[in-house]
Amino acid sequence: MIEFAWARGGRGRLIETNGDVVSVQSSLACAPGTPLEGELDGVTYRIKVRSCRKQGDEAELPFRIEGRFQNLTREQRARVCQE
Repeated sequence: MIEFAWARGGRGRLIETNGDVVSVQSSLACAPGTPLEGELDGVTYRIKVRSCRKQGDEAELPFRIEGRFQNLTREQRARVCQE
């Protein structure tokens, strides 16, 4: 399971990705178009938010964010696609 620490505070958990399109559960809500930065193992990942919706009663990570990764290196893409 891959978890990001957001630069603005909070955290997110990777739900699914193909290395380009990404879905994460998040403790933060983000408006569409927002660039969301997160850190994983000391490396910064950037997601351009397409949509954000509150889902169910998940207390810790109530928001589902859909978007696209921006500027991934090959190593970063391999890291997020391996799990």
